Amino acid sequence: MVKSRFKLVCLLGLLWGAPFCAAQVVEPNERAHEFYREDQFYLALSYDLLAEVPEAVATRGIIGGIQFGFIRDWPLTSKGNWALGTGVGLGYDRYGQNIIVQSSQEAEPTWTIEQSPSAIEANSLQLTTLEFPLEIRWRTSTPEIYKFWRLYTGIKWSQGLFAQTVFKGPDRSETLKNLPQLRKGIWYATASFGYGTFNVQVQWGLTPLLLDVQDDATGQPIGLRPIKLGIMFYIL
Repeated sequence: MVKSRFKLVCLLGLLWGAPFCAAQVVEPNERAHEFYREDQFYLALSYDLLAEVPEAVATRGIIGGIQFGFIRDWPLTSKGNWALGTGVGLGYDRYGQNIIVQSSQEAEPTWTIEQSPSAIEANSLQLTTLEFPLEIRWRTSTPEIYKFWRLYTGIKWSQGLFAQTVFKGPDRSETLKNLPQLRKGIWYATASFGYGTFNVQVQWGLTPLLLDVQDDATGQPIGLRPIKLGIMFYIL
């Protein structure tokens, strides 16, 4: 009787365990279809241009930006070649140009285009931002291939954290941190294309940085819509 019960237990154990063991086996040729993510840290270096400005506006000094952060990958297909990316990061941009911002005791700061190069030793608008990218991601990667073609497009919200204008001239200098005409944040349209770690990127501001600002001398509108051209490094 004891032997019969022991045989029955062994038989049930084999029948119960067999499907479980079989479910853990992954054939080598099935690995290409496994679900996987491309979570990435990113680092971007950009050359910053300004649109929606009068013709008299000219670039001066250092112009450019740096952004870094992390993007979480959410695959949309079983092969993983289409995905959604959501992330967070920090950015810093320096716009060197000839628009001098001066404080005013009676009203908001004035913005004046200075056309005499000798009147400016250094002048820039500097922005530090918190960024939230959202991307639709296409790539030729697989779980075994880490160098691949990619095209990522999307939008990014850039929230202002800190802003200042710095002016230095032959006779005076001024730094302003209270800039009420500057938007608190703007949307960008973004696109990255490349192979492996190295990619080219475009970031196009969907709205200008400034609200209702005119040149104090001529009355011409100054919008400052940013356009960033640069390179993006994705680090796995």
